[in-house]
Order: sequence, then C-alpha cells, then structure tokens
Amino acid sequence: MEDYFIPLYEEKTGIRIEMEVLPPDQVWQRFQMDAPDGEWDIGYHSPGWFGYFYEHVADLAPHMARHGFDPYKHYPEAVIQSHMVNEMLRPGEIIALARNPQSPIMAYRTDWFEHPQEREAFRQKYGRDLEPPATWEELYQVASFFTRPAGETVAGTTLRNDLYGYSASISEPGGMARAFLAIVKSLGLDGFDDQFRTDLDDPILLEGVEYWTRLVGETFPEDALAWNFLEHLDFFASGRLAMAELWPEGVMTAESGASEGNVGYAVLPQWPGNRKNLSVGRSFLGGGGVLVFDTPNQDHAYDFLHWLLVENAVEFTRMTAMFALNEQFENPEILESRPFYAEFLPVFQEQMKHAFPRQPIAEWGEVMYTPVGQFAADVFFGVESPQAAQQRLIQNMNNVFRREGYLK
Repeated sequence: MEDYFIPLYEEKTGIRIEMEVLPPDQVWQRFQMDAPDGEWDIGYHSPGWFGYFYEHVADLAPHMARHGFDPYKHYPEAVIQSHMVNEMLRPGEIIALARNPQSPIMAYRTDWFEHPQEREAFRQKYGRDLEPPATWEELYQVASFFTRPAGETVAGTTLRNDLYGYSASISEPGGMARAFLAIVKSLGLDGFDDQFRTDLDDPILLEGVEYWTRLVGETFPEDALAWNFLEHLDFFASGRLAMAELWPEGVMTAESGASEGNVGYAVLPQWPGNRKNLSVGRSFLGGGGVLVFDTPNQDHAYDFLHWLLVENAVEFTRMTAMFALNEQFENPEILESRPFYAEFLPVFQEQMKHAFPRQPIAEWGEVMYTPVGQFAADVFFGVESPQAAQQRLIQNMNNVFRREGYLK
C-alpha cells in the first residue's frame, strides 16, 4: 500500500493519503475512541468488531451508485453478508468493501498421499485408499497414519525430525477458537438463533470436543498450543506436517520450502450425523473489510477504495494474494500468475459457499469466539469435565444476552 498503490493514487489525483498501521489488538478500540471525533476517514476492520463503532461509518450504497457499481452482482453472497452489510445495526446499508474474506480449507502433501508405499500401507491398515479425508474421522485416521517419530520413513525418505499428521495454530483462546469453531460449525451448530436461543446445549457438542481433544493430543505438534495465527504453516513448509488447516492468506507459506509444488487442497470434511445435513465442513468467514467513516472526506475516501479494490482489483490481487470479487477468482491473468492457483482457487471459492457469516451483534466475540476457544482448551487440559465446561459456556452466553437485553 505505502510503496505502490498510495503513491500511484496521489500522483494520479493530487490527493494526499496518510496511512497509520495500528497493532491488531488495538484496532477496534482506537476506532471506538476516535471515530466520534472524525479522526479516521478509512479503516480496515474484522466484521466481528463492527458493533463497537457502527454509528460512525458511512453508508457506501450512495457512493457505489455514483460509480454505477452494484455489489450484489460482483461479490459472493456469503461475502456480502459477512463483510459488507449488518441488517441489525445498519439495516439496508452497505457498511464496507470486502478486502480479504476467507474461510479455512485443508492443505495436504500430494507427494506423500500419492506415494505407492504409503498408499499400500494405508490400505493395509484401514482397508481403503489414501485420499484427502471426506469426514472428520477420516481426517483423524489419516493424521494418525502420518504421525511418526524421527528415524522412520515417509515416502521412502528417512525422517530427521518427528512428523505430525495435522495442525493449526491453536494458542488459546483465539487460536483454539478459530480451529475448534470449524468443528462446531461442522456439527451443524450455530451457537444461537435469531431469537438468541442457544444450540450449544446439544449433546453433539460433547462428541465434537471429545474428537478435538483426541485429534490435537495425538496428531498435532505440542508447539501448536503456543503458535499464533498461521505459524503452523512454517512447519508444513518444512516437511513436518502431512496436512494443515489453511487460511487462504497463508497459501504462499504453504507453497514454499519442502512443500512447494507438492500441495493439494480440499474443503473441510463433513461430520456425519450433523444437525443440518451438511455435505461438507463449515467455518466462519474471517478476514475483513474496509469501511469509510462519516467525515467530510467520505466522497474522496470511497473514490480511493473503489479505485483500489474494484477498478484495480486484478492488480491488487496479483500483488497481495487477496480475493473478494467474483472476477478475482476467475480472471485468467490472476490464474496464470501463480502455478497453484488453478487448483487452490476453486477449493477456496467452494469453501466460502459453505462459510458461516458471524452474527451481527457487538457481543459475538464475547459469547462465541473467546468462550468457545476457552471451552475447547479447558476440556483439552482437563480443567473441567466436558459437561461442566458446556454448562459454563451456555451460562456465559445467556448471562451476556440478558445483560444486553436480548433475553428477558
């Protein structure tokens, strides 16, 4: 941004843009404090925090109309619902332009999955072909199969270090929440409905956390419990992981080092018997959008964003590997810019069709993101029994909903 797009726009228009990069854990707090005084014209946000400053953003619909731009013709529906509208807080408005919406998929080592010795050994053990897992239990089996100590072999090569079957970065509570929410959503649970009634009291949640404890304890590297977002992909790239949770912004790391050119991609696996008859696994849409604050500069601010994210969408994606518009997934110039895009992008795009937009309330993080991560961590570390942790999770949600007036 600072080195290319901003200088180019300043030269083109004569408008000066000052950019400040805030620490990630301070962004929404700064917006909440500064927006009432008009301190910012543009801000990048994660949709989970929008409720803390929603009164101070501009409706982008009139600005889009000035440019003859209909977002509903250019963005996937899930992206619009998760990143660009909020019918509870700003009904009927467009509150942001999507920049890098994403939902996690799965990456795996194709050279190991296709190796004759590995395929024969797997068939001997499980009675089926070694393929990308279609269910979460199959994922556990494949991850267990590839978890091996140093000195053994994989695909005919002796391991210098321990090999692990699967991992995400699960430092608690945020990392644990990101990864375990994929289990929760795959179970067919939403957390709560539009009447603020929870479904987390369902016994299937206990099945999910038992599975998660088994998967993490037996197939993840122990270091994963201290890794921050995407750190596990360095392990994958160095040949220490057979499979990995892949948030799309980490694909460049996955396609590097020992794994470069040997990466396959798959949607998240199904949980058989899930409460919604889902055909594949689900997770929420992460990433963020760029909003315009309600200041005297909002016309200029939107014009810059439209130039950057719509008119120059292809160049923006080629330089940042961020995707939002439908055309960015299908543009031949983009597809040809990376050798793995032809396989990666269709899987990424398919997973987003099954992604779960976060509920449009300010307290989503307080009732779901952080508590769900803490629930999974407490069960994993034996702090509480699964049943006790489940009751505390439900009680916290209901207490917050009563405090905020959602429940009487």
